[in-house]
Amino acid sequence: MSTVKPSSGEQPVKLLHVTTVLFCFIFNMLDGADVLLVAYAAPYFSEHWSVSPQSLGLIFSAGLVGMTIGALFIAPFADVFGRKTTILLSTSIIAVGMILSSLAPNVETFIGLRVFVGLGIGSMLASVTALASEYAPPRYRNLAVTIATSGYALGAVVAGVVAVNIIPLVGWQGLFLYAGVVSAIMLPLSLFFMPESTEFLLARQPRRALERVNRVYSATALPPLSTLPPQIEDTKKVPGFTKLLSPTYRRDTLLLWGAFFCAFMTLYFLTSWVPKIAVDAGLPKEKAIYAGATFNFGAFVGLLLLGWIAARLSLNMLIAVFFGIATLVMVLFGAVHTPIELFFVEIFSIGFLVQGGFGGLYAAAARQYPATIRTTGVGWALGAGRFGAVFGPYLGGLTIGWGVGLLGNFIIFAIPIGAAGLIMLFLKGEQAEAGA
Repeated sequence: MSTVKPSSGEQPVKLLHVTTVLFCFIFNMLDGADVLLVAYAAPYFSEHWSVSPQSLGLIFSAGLVGMTIGALFIAPFADVFGRKTTILLSTSIIAVGMILSSLAPNVETFIGLRVFVGLGIGSMLASVTALASEYAPPRYRNLAVTIATSGYALGAVVAGVVAVNIIPLVGWQGLFLYAGVVSAIMLPLSLFFMPESTEFLLARQPRRALERVNRVYSATALPPLSTLPPQIEDTKKVPGFTKLLSPTYRRDTLLLWGAFFCAFMTLYFLTSWVPKIAVDAGLPKEKAIYAGATFNFGAFVGLLLLGWIAARLSLNMLIAVFFGIATLVMVLFGAVHTPIELFFVEIFSIGFLVQGGFGGLYAAAARQYPATIRTTGVGWALGAGRFGAVFGPYLGGLTIGWGVGLLGNFIIFAIPIGAAGLIMLFLKGEQAEAGA
Protein backbone atom coordinates (compact mmCIF):
# COMPACT_ATOMS: atom_id res chain seq x y z
CA MET A 1 0.00 0.00 0.00
CA SER A 2 1.19 3.49 -0.84
CA THR A 3 1.79 6.24 1.70
CA VAL A 4 1.41 9.14 -0.72
CA LYS A 5 -1.34 10.21 -3.06
CA PRO A 6 -0.76 8.41 -6.36
CA SER A 7 -0.28 10.17 -9.64
CA SER A 8 -3.38 9.74 -11.77
CA GLY A 9 -2.27 11.34 -15.02
CA GLU A 10 -3.23 8.23 -17.03
CA GLN A 11 -6.10 7.21 -14.77
CA PRO A 12 -8.93 5.62 -16.78
CA VAL A 13 -12.50 6.88 -16.56
CA LYS A 14 -14.55 4.67 -14.23
CA LEU A 15 -18.24 4.42 -13.39
CA LEU A 16 -17.81 6.43 -10.17
CA HIS A 17 -16.28 9.30 -12.14
CA VAL A 18 -19.25 9.31 -14.52
CA THR A 19 -21.95 9.06 -11.85
CA THR A 20 -20.40 11.82 -9.74
CA VAL A 21 -20.21 14.22 -12.68
CA LEU A 22 -23.79 13.18 -13.54
CA PHE A 23 -24.90 14.19 -10.03
CA CYS A 24 -23.19 17.56 -10.52
CA PHE A 25 -24.90 17.93 -13.91
CA ILE A 26 -28.34 17.22 -12.41
CA PHE A 27 -27.81 19.66 -9.54
CA ASN A 28 -26.79 22.39 -12.00
CA MET A 29 -29.80 21.51 -14.15
CA LEU A 30 -32.12 21.97 -11.17
CA ASP A 31 -30.43 25.28 -10.36
CA GLY A 32 -30.93 26.54 -13.92
CA ALA A 33 -34.59 25.55 -13.81
CA ASP A 34 -35.14 27.16 -10.39
CA VAL A 35 -33.60 30.45 -11.52
CA LEU A 36 -35.63 30.68 -14.75
CA LEU A 37 -38.96 29.44 -13.36
CA VAL A 38 -39.59 32.79 -11.73
CA ALA A 39 -39.26 34.54 -15.10
CA TYR A 40 -41.60 32.07 -16.81
CA ALA A 41 -44.15 32.32 -13.99
CA ALA A 42 -43.93 36.12 -13.68
CA PRO A 43 -46.96 36.94 -15.87
CA TYR A 44 -49.13 34.62 -13.77
CA PHE A 45 -48.18 35.66 -10.24
CA SER A 46 -48.09 39.29 -11.40
CA GLU A 47 -51.77 38.98 -12.28
CA HIS A 48 -52.51 36.93 -9.14
CA TRP A 49 -51.07 39.59 -6.79
CA SER A 50 -51.40 42.65 -9.07
CA VAL A 51 -47.64 43.03 -8.92
CA SER A 52 -46.29 46.42 -9.96
CA PRO A 53 -43.28 46.63 -12.30
CA GLN A 54 -41.18 47.86 -9.35
CA SER A 55 -42.09 44.82 -7.25
CA LEU A 56 -41.45 42.52 -10.18
CA GLY A 57 -37.97 44.00 -10.46
CA LEU A 58 -37.42 43.32 -6.75
CA ILE A 59 -38.47 39.68 -7.24
CA PHE A 60 -35.93 39.21 -10.03
CA SER A 61 -33.19 40.98 -8.07
CA ALA A 62 -33.94 39.08 -4.86
CA GLY A 63 -32.76 35.80 -6.35
CA LEU A 64 -29.50 37.40 -7.51
CA VAL A 65 -28.92 38.91 -4.05
CA GLY A 66 -29.37 35.50 -2.43
CA MET A 67 -27.10 33.83 -4.99
CA THR A 68 -24.37 36.41 -4.36
CA ILE A 69 -24.55 35.94 -0.57
CA GLY A 70 -24.58 32.15 -0.97
CA ALA A 71 -21.53 32.16 -3.24
CA LEU A 72 -19.55 34.52 -1.02
CA PHE A 73 -20.42 33.33 2.48
CA ILE A 74 -21.92 29.81 2.37
CA ALA A 75 -19.85 28.18 -0.38
CA PRO A 76 -16.55 28.59 1.58
CA PHE A 77 -17.86 26.16 4.20
CA ALA A 78 -17.43 23.40 1.60
CA ASP A 79 -13.68 23.78 2.08
CA VAL A 80 -14.05 22.88 5.78
CA PHE A 81 -17.07 20.58 6.03
CA GLY A 82 -16.95 19.00 2.58
CA ARG A 83 -18.41 19.43 -0.89
CA LYS A 84 -21.06 16.76 -0.29
CA THR A 85 -22.22 18.27 3.00
CA THR A 86 -22.56 21.72 1.45
CA ILE A 87 -24.40 20.35 -1.60
CA LEU A 88 -26.87 18.57 0.70
CA LEU A 89 -27.38 21.79 2.68
CA SER A 90 -27.85 23.81 -0.51
CA THR A 91 -30.34 21.30 -1.91
CA SER A 92 -32.32 21.39 1.34
CA ILE A 93 -32.50 25.19 1.19
CA ILE A 94 -33.67 25.11 -2.42
CA ALA A 95 -36.27 22.38 -1.81
CA VAL A 96 -37.75 24.10 1.24
CA GLY A 97 -37.67 27.53 -0.42
CA MET A 98 -39.40 26.36 -3.61
CA ILE A 99 -42.11 24.46 -1.73
CA LEU A 100 -42.79 27.43 0.56
CA SER A 101 -42.83 29.72 -2.50
CA SER A 102 -45.80 27.75 -3.82
CA LEU A 103 -47.61 28.62 -0.57
CA ALA A 104 -46.55 32.28 -0.34
CA PRO A 105 -49.56 34.43 0.69
CA ASN A 106 -48.23 37.72 -0.69
CA VAL A 107 -45.50 39.27 -2.81
CA GLU A 108 -43.42 40.37 0.19
CA THR A 109 -43.13 36.79 1.44
CA PHE A 110 -42.34 35.61 -2.08
CA ILE A 111 -39.48 38.12 -2.38
CA GLY A 112 -38.00 36.89 0.91
CA LEU A 113 -38.23 33.29 -0.29
CA ARG A 114 -36.44 34.19 -3.54
CA VAL A 115 -33.52 35.45 -1.45
CA PHE A 116 -33.62 32.21 0.54
CA VAL A 117 -33.64 30.01 -2.57
CA GLY A 118 -30.81 32.10 -3.99
CA LEU A 119 -28.66 31.26 -0.97
CA GLY A 120 -28.88 27.58 -1.90
CA ILE A 121 -28.27 28.16 -5.61
CA GLY A 122 -25.25 30.40 -5.03
CA SER A 123 -23.54 27.95 -2.69
CA MET A 124 -24.50 24.97 -4.85
CA LEU A 125 -22.86 26.25 -8.04
CA ALA A 126 -19.46 26.67 -6.39
CA SER A 127 -19.63 23.31 -4.61
CA VAL A 128 -20.58 21.20 -7.62
CA THR A 129 -17.91 22.94 -9.72
CA ALA A 130 -15.24 21.91 -7.21
CA LEU A 131 -16.58 18.37 -6.90
CA ALA A 132 -16.77 17.83 -10.67
CA SER A 133 -13.22 19.12 -11.05
CA GLU A 134 -11.92 16.83 -8.32
CA TYR A 135 -13.81 13.75 -9.52
CA ALA A 136 -12.34 13.34 -12.97
CA PRO A 137 -8.96 12.10 -14.20
CA PRO A 138 -6.71 15.16 -14.76
CA ARG A 139 -6.94 14.92 -18.55
CA TYR A 140 -10.74 15.20 -18.40
CA ARG A 141 -11.19 17.75 -15.60
CA ASN A 142 -12.04 20.65 -17.90
CA LEU A 143 -14.54 18.44 -19.72
CA ALA A 144 -16.06 17.26 -16.43
CA VAL A 145 -16.62 20.82 -15.20
CA THR A 146 -18.14 22.00 -18.48
CA ILE A 147 -20.43 18.96 -18.61
CA ALA A 148 -21.57 19.72 -15.05
CA THR A 149 -21.99 23.41 -15.88
CA SER A 150 -23.97 22.65 -19.04
CA GLY A 151 -26.72 21.29 -16.81
CA TYR A 152 -27.58 24.89 -15.88
CA ALA A 153 -28.31 25.84 -19.49
CA LEU A 154 -30.27 22.66 -20.17
CA GLY A 155 -32.26 23.22 -16.98
CA ALA A 156 -33.24 26.65 -18.26
CA VAL A 157 -34.47 25.10 -21.54
CA VAL A 158 -36.40 22.36 -19.75
CA ALA A 159 -37.92 24.89 -17.35
CA GLY A 160 -39.35 26.84 -20.27
CA VAL A 161 -40.86 23.77 -21.90
CA VAL A 162 -42.28 22.50 -18.60
CA ALA A 163 -43.65 25.91 -17.62
CA VAL A 164 -45.56 26.30 -20.89
CA ASN A 165 -47.26 22.93 -20.36
CA ILE A 166 -47.62 22.77 -16.57
CA ILE A 167 -48.83 26.24 -15.59
CA PRO A 168 -52.15 25.96 -17.52
CA LEU A 169 -52.84 22.70 -15.65
CA VAL A 170 -51.72 23.37 -12.06
CA GLY A 171 -51.00 27.09 -11.97
CA TRP A 172 -47.72 28.80 -11.14
CA GLN A 173 -47.95 27.53 -7.55
CA GLY A 174 -47.96 23.93 -8.75
CA LEU A 175 -44.89 24.66 -10.89
CA PHE A 176 -42.91 25.80 -7.84
CA LEU A 177 -44.22 22.90 -5.76
CA TYR A 178 -43.06 20.35 -8.33
CA ALA A 179 -39.64 22.01 -8.54
CA GLY A 180 -39.26 21.80 -4.76
CA VAL A 181 -40.31 18.15 -4.67
CA VAL A 182 -37.79 17.22 -7.40
CA SER A 183 -35.02 18.93 -5.42
CA ALA A 184 -36.13 17.08 -2.28
CA ILE A 185 -35.95 13.74 -4.12
CA MET A 186 -32.28 14.44 -4.87
CA LEU A 187 -31.44 14.59 -1.16
CA PRO A 188 -31.59 10.85 -0.31
CA LEU A 189 -30.10 9.91 -3.69
CA SER A 190 -27.05 12.13 -3.20
CA LEU A 191 -26.75 11.22 0.49
CA PHE A 192 -26.34 7.52 -0.27
CA PHE A 193 -24.80 7.46 -3.74
CA MET A 194 -22.73 10.64 -4.21
CA PRO A 195 -19.17 10.42 -2.78
CA GLU A 196 -17.15 13.10 -1.05
CA SER A 197 -14.17 14.65 -2.80
CA THR A 198 -10.99 12.67 -2.12
CA GLU A 199 -8.95 15.85 -2.48
CA PHE A 200 -11.00 17.37 0.32
CA LEU A 201 -10.61 14.24 2.46
CA LEU A 202 -6.83 14.23 1.97
CA ALA A 203 -6.48 17.94 2.65
CA ARG A 204 -8.82 18.26 5.65
CA GLN A 205 -8.71 14.67 6.95
CA PRO A 206 -12.07 14.36 8.76
CA ARG A 207 -13.09 11.23 10.65
CA ARG A 208 -12.56 7.98 8.69
CA ALA A 209 -10.83 9.92 5.90
CA LEU A 210 -8.39 7.12 5.04
CA GLU A 211 -11.15 4.52 4.79
CA ARG A 212 -13.29 6.79 2.61
CA VAL A 213 -10.39 7.68 0.32
CA ASN A 214 -9.40 4.05 -0.19
CA ARG A 215 -12.98 3.09 -0.96
CA VAL A 216 -13.00 5.63 -3.78
CA TYR A 217 -9.51 4.65 -4.95
CA SER A 218 -10.65 1.03 -5.17
CA ALA A 219 -13.57 2.07 -7.38
CA THR A 220 -11.43 4.27 -9.63
CA ALA A 221 -8.43 1.97 -10.29
CA LEU A 222 -5.99 3.77 -7.96
CA PRO A 223 -3.72 1.97 -5.46
CA PRO A 224 -4.86 2.31 -1.81
CA LEU A 225 -3.03 4.42 0.77
CA SER A 226 -1.55 2.96 3.96
CA THR A 227 -1.50 6.34 5.73
CA LEU A 228 -2.76 9.84 5.08
CA PRO A 229 -0.28 12.48 3.87
CA PRO A 230 0.75 15.26 6.30
CA GLN A 231 -1.72 18.10 6.64
CA ILE A 232 -0.39 21.39 5.33
CA GLU A 233 -3.16 23.90 5.93
CA ASP A 234 -5.11 24.99 9.00
CA THR A 235 -8.21 22.81 9.05
CA LYS A 236 -10.23 24.74 11.61
CA LYS A 237 -10.92 28.06 9.93
CA VAL A 238 -13.31 28.74 7.09
CA PRO A 239 -11.17 30.22 4.28
CA GLY A 240 -11.92 33.87 3.57
CA PHE A 241 -11.21 36.19 0.69
CA THR A 242 -8.01 37.35 2.44
CA LYS A 243 -6.50 33.95 1.62
CA LEU A 244 -7.45 34.46 -2.02
CA LEU A 245 -5.69 37.82 -1.97
CA SER A 246 -2.49 36.51 -0.42
CA PRO A 247 0.66 37.05 -2.55
CA THR A 248 0.43 33.48 -3.88
CA TYR A 249 -3.04 33.90 -5.40
CA ARG A 250 -3.69 37.67 -5.61
CA ARG A 251 -2.89 38.21 -9.29
CA ASP A 252 -4.94 35.29 -10.58
CA THR A 253 -7.79 35.98 -8.16
CA LEU A 254 -8.18 39.58 -9.37
CA LEU A 255 -7.98 38.47 -13.00
CA LEU A 256 -10.68 35.83 -12.39
CA TRP A 257 -12.93 38.35 -10.67
CA GLY A 258 -12.54 40.71 -13.61
CA ALA A 259 -13.29 37.98 -16.15
CA PHE A 260 -16.38 36.78 -14.26
CA PHE A 261 -17.68 40.34 -13.80
CA CYS A 262 -17.34 41.16 -17.51
CA ALA A 263 -18.75 37.83 -18.70
CA PHE A 264 -21.70 37.96 -16.28
CA MET A 265 -22.45 41.51 -17.41
CA THR A 266 -22.87 40.49 -21.06
CA LEU A 267 -24.52 37.14 -20.29
CA TYR A 268 -27.24 38.56 -18.07
CA PHE A 269 -27.92 41.41 -20.50
CA LEU A 270 -28.58 38.78 -23.15
CA THR A 271 -30.67 36.45 -20.98
CA SER A 272 -32.75 39.40 -19.72
CA TRP A 273 -33.35 41.14 -23.03
CA VAL A 274 -33.34 38.34 -25.66
CA PRO A 275 -37.17 37.97 -25.56
CA LYS A 276 -37.63 41.71 -26.16
CA ILE A 277 -34.99 41.64 -28.90
CA ALA A 278 -36.94 38.77 -30.48
CA VAL A 279 -40.15 40.83 -30.46
CA ASP A 280 -38.32 43.82 -31.92
CA ALA A 281 -37.03 41.54 -34.68
CA GLY A 282 -40.62 40.72 -35.67
CA LEU A 283 -41.31 37.53 -33.67
CA PRO A 284 -44.82 37.25 -32.18
CA LYS A 285 -44.88 37.76 -28.42
CA GLU A 286 -46.25 34.29 -27.72
CA LYS A 287 -43.20 32.79 -29.45
CA ALA A 288 -40.58 35.07 -27.87
CA ILE A 289 -40.05 32.55 -25.06
CA TYR A 290 -38.53 30.19 -27.62
CA ALA A 291 -35.78 32.75 -28.30
CA GLY A 292 -34.59 32.30 -24.71
CA ALA A 293 -34.78 28.53 -25.05
CA THR A 294 -32.76 28.72 -28.29
CA PHE A 295 -30.12 30.87 -26.59
CA ASN A 296 -29.79 28.38 -23.74
CA PHE A 297 -29.72 25.38 -26.06
CA GLY A 298 -26.85 27.03 -27.93
CA ALA A 299 -25.16 27.47 -24.56
CA PHE A 300 -25.59 23.78 -23.77
CA VAL A 301 -24.00 22.71 -27.08
CA GLY A 302 -21.20 25.28 -26.71
CA LEU A 303 -20.34 24.10 -23.22
CA LEU A 304 -20.04 20.49 -24.29
CA LEU A 305 -17.91 21.32 -27.31
CA LEU A 306 -15.58 23.60 -25.35
CA GLY A 307 -15.12 20.94 -22.68
CA TRP A 308 -14.35 18.27 -25.26
CA ILE A 309 -11.76 20.43 -27.02
CA ALA A 310 -10.30 21.61 -23.69
CA ALA A 311 -9.32 18.01 -22.90
CA ARG A 312 -6.80 18.42 -25.73
CA LEU A 313 -5.94 22.13 -25.99
CA SER A 314 -5.37 25.15 -23.71
CA LEU A 315 -8.56 26.00 -21.82
CA ASN A 316 -7.71 29.68 -21.34
CA MET A 317 -6.94 30.11 -25.05
CA LEU A 318 -10.23 28.40 -25.98
CA ILE A 319 -12.22 30.71 -23.72
CA ALA A 320 -10.46 33.71 -25.26
CA VAL A 321 -11.28 32.43 -28.77
CA PHE A 322 -14.96 31.80 -27.89
CA PHE A 323 -15.31 35.27 -26.35
CA GLY A 324 -13.39 36.92 -29.20
CA ILE A 325 -15.64 35.41 -31.86
CA ALA A 326 -18.68 36.22 -29.72
CA THR A 327 -17.62 39.88 -29.74
CA LEU A 328 -17.58 39.93 -33.54
CA VAL A 329 -20.86 38.02 -33.88
CA MET A 330 -22.66 40.36 -31.48
CA VAL A 331 -21.52 43.42 -33.42
CA LEU A 332 -22.56 41.84 -36.73
CA PHE A 333 -25.92 40.83 -35.23
CA GLY A 334 -26.58 44.45 -34.31
CA ALA A 335 -25.25 45.91 -37.54
CA VAL A 336 -26.93 43.68 -40.11
CA HIS A 337 -30.70 43.43 -40.56
CA THR A 338 -31.50 39.80 -39.85
CA PRO A 339 -34.40 38.04 -41.60
CA ILE A 340 -36.64 36.35 -39.09
CA GLU A 341 -35.69 32.98 -40.60
CA LEU A 342 -32.08 33.50 -39.51
CA PHE A 343 -32.83 35.11 -36.17
CA PHE A 344 -32.83 31.84 -34.23
CA VAL A 345 -29.60 30.73 -35.90
CA GLU A 346 -27.87 33.89 -34.71
CA ILE A 347 -29.34 33.67 -31.21
CA PHE A 348 -28.17 30.05 -31.04
CA SER A 349 -24.68 31.13 -32.15
CA ILE A 350 -24.46 33.89 -29.56
CA GLY A 351 -25.55 31.50 -26.80
CA PHE A 352 -23.09 28.90 -28.09
CA LEU A 353 -20.16 31.35 -27.93
CA VAL A 354 -20.98 33.53 -24.93
CA GLN A 355 -22.27 30.95 -22.47
CA GLY A 356 -20.13 28.19 -23.92
CA GLY A 357 -17.04 30.23 -23.14
CA PHE A 358 -18.56 31.33 -19.84
CA GLY A 359 -18.83 27.71 -18.71
CA GLY A 360 -15.11 27.37 -19.28
CA LEU A 361 -14.57 30.05 -16.63
CA TYR A 362 -15.83 27.62 -13.98
CA ALA A 363 -13.19 25.08 -14.94
CA ALA A 364 -10.52 27.80 -15.07
CA ALA A 365 -11.48 29.00 -11.59
CA ALA A 366 -11.50 25.49 -10.11
CA ARG A 367 -7.94 24.77 -11.21
CA GLN A 368 -6.43 28.00 -9.88
CA TYR A 369 -6.66 26.98 -6.23
CA PRO A 370 -5.71 23.98 -4.06
CA ALA A 371 -8.43 21.76 -2.60
CA THR A 372 -8.43 23.55 0.77
CA ILE A 373 -9.65 26.83 -0.75
CA ARG A 374 -11.04 25.69 -4.11
CA THR A 375 -14.74 26.18 -3.37
CA THR A 376 -13.97 29.49 -1.66
CA GLY A 377 -12.11 30.62 -4.78
CA VAL A 378 -14.90 29.58 -7.14
CA GLY A 379 -17.55 31.04 -4.82
CA TRP A 380 -15.89 34.45 -4.61
CA ALA A 381 -15.32 34.50 -8.39
CA LEU A 382 -19.05 33.83 -8.84
CA GLY A 383 -19.84 36.46 -6.22
CA ALA A 384 -17.76 39.06 -8.07
CA GLY A 385 -19.50 38.05 -11.27
CA ARG A 386 -22.95 38.53 -9.73
CA PHE A 387 -22.28 42.26 -9.47
CA GLY A 388 -21.87 42.22 -13.24
CA ALA A 389 -25.09 40.20 -13.47
CA VAL A 390 -26.93 42.96 -11.62
CA PHE A 391 -25.26 45.81 -13.51
CA GLY A 392 -25.67 44.31 -17.02
CA PRO A 393 -29.50 44.17 -17.21
CA TYR A 394 -29.75 47.54 -15.46
CA LEU A 395 -27.39 49.18 -17.96
CA GLY A 396 -29.28 47.44 -20.76
CA GLY A 397 -32.51 49.03 -19.58
CA LEU A 398 -30.85 52.45 -19.55
CA THR A 399 -29.32 52.10 -23.02
CA ILE A 400 -32.57 50.81 -24.51
CA GLY A 401 -34.36 53.75 -22.90
CA TRP A 402 -31.79 56.15 -24.36
CA GLY A 403 -32.63 54.85 -27.81
CA VAL A 404 -29.13 53.75 -28.80
CA GLY A 405 -30.64 51.08 -31.01
CA LEU A 406 -29.87 47.41 -31.51
CA LEU A 407 -26.39 48.07 -32.90
CA GLY A 408 -25.47 50.44 -30.08
CA ASN A 409 -26.58 47.97 -27.41
CA PHE A 410 -24.74 45.05 -28.94
CA ILE A 411 -21.56 47.09 -29.35
CA ILE A 412 -21.77 48.22 -25.71
CA PHE A 413 -22.21 44.66 -24.44
CA ALA A 414 -19.72 43.13 -26.85
CA ILE A 415 -17.00 45.16 -25.09
CA PRO A 416 -17.11 43.35 -21.71
CA ILE A 417 -17.21 39.87 -23.26
CA GLY A 418 -14.21 40.81 -25.39
CA ALA A 419 -12.45 42.14 -22.28
CA ALA A 420 -13.11 38.84 -20.47
CA GLY A 421 -11.45 37.01 -23.36
CA LEU A 422 -8.36 39.22 -23.15
CA ILE A 423 -8.13 38.69 -19.39
CA MET A 424 -8.04 34.91 -19.88
CA LEU A 425 -4.86 35.26 -21.96
CA PHE A 426 -3.06 36.57 -18.88
CA LEU A 427 -4.44 34.01 -16.40
CA LYS A 428 -2.16 31.23 -15.18
CA GLY A 429 -2.78 28.03 -17.08
CA GLU A 430 -1.33 25.47 -14.68
CA GLN A 431 -3.62 23.63 -12.31
CA ALA A 432 -2.98 24.19 -8.59
CA GLU A 433 -2.06 21.06 -6.72
CA ALA A 434 -4.24 19.95 -3.88
CA GLY A 435 -2.84 20.94 -0.58
CA ALA A 436 -0.33 23.33 -2.12
